[in-house]
Amino acid sequence: MDLEPNPDEQQTIDAASHFLRKSLPVHRLRGADEGRFNPSLRAQLAELGWYGMGLSEEQGGFGLSVVDETLVFREIGRSLGPIAVLGISLAAKIAANAGRSELAASLIGGELSVAIAVDDPNRETALLFEVEGADLAMRLQGGQAQLLSLKNATITALPCLDKSVSMGRADLGGLTCIAETAAAQIEILGRLHAAAMLVGICEATTHMLAEYAKIRETFGRAIGSYQAVRHPCADMAVRGFASRAQLFLAAVSVRDDLPDAQMQVDAAKALANEAATLNVDSNIQLHGGIATTDEHDAHLYMKRANLLVRLFGSRSVLNSILLATPAQH
Repeated sequence: MDLEPNPDEQQTIDAASHFLRKSLPVHRLRGADEGRFNPSLRAQLAELGWYGMGLSEEQGGFGLSVVDETLVFREIGRSLGPIAVLGISLAAKIAANAGRSELAASLIGGELSVAIAVDDPNRETALLFEVEGADLAMRLQGGQAQLLSLKNATITALPCLDKSVSMGRADLGGLTCIAETAAAQIEILGRLHAAAMLVGICEATTHMLAEYAKIRETFGRAIGSYQAVRHPCADMAVRGFASRAQLFLAAVSVRDDLPDAQMQVDAAKALANEAATLNVDSNIQLHGGIATTDEHDAHLYMKRANLLVRLFGSRSVLNSILLATPAQH
């Protein structure tokens, strides 16, 4: 099985990367609005078709494969792009699967914003991510993927470690469900694409540190010449390579509807969780004091990684699932 992107897939990568570098550079997150998702950006991304990539043309989408979607989300992660893209794209799939074509078209067209809801096991409420200005909440519960109207919701705003992401808490129990479908496919896609964004973070921090190690000097030598820096850089690169390979395998498995696709996606997210967490930490440690300042990008990657590892499968949840999965022969 060839897991390297083919020429068409590389064009998808290059197009997404070019747009993100030009229009959504990482330093935007240090601006006055801290890079918050807003209606203008939502409309801009709708013009690119990012919310409907994985939907068929009959459903109003672009008809791209799940592999293409995964490659775009990897680039979004690399540039710390808005996680709202994930919420809206999943919501569009829920609406399309539920036969709500008009709702799906509104989501694909960027007319509606969607918060990702995560039930709190210790409370009768849920945490909502990208909730500022959101019209709907996307929730996985009881084997169902639901779109809930936030029109009458009472939302308590909360500070998020990643200041570019708005967060709140709400009781979703009495809210109107406007679309519902089986959760299995939506959960797989959410987990796969969250893993893709973490892989992007993993690779971006590896590149950041490698470039810094070439120019930062101590005692007249670049720090990259010392084993204490070279070896952690190599570890970061290996983690990035392993997590990327597993991500691509999972995406191909989902595309081809292989019997072990669910397990491959679970493994991809688990591996990406660990790789990104370790890489963002190593990146800060080896940059030294400069990485602890607000002016540097290192802390932005750390904060985003710590958020994404908790969406669609945390380390403890996925380890429990994988340990209980029968071995494939």
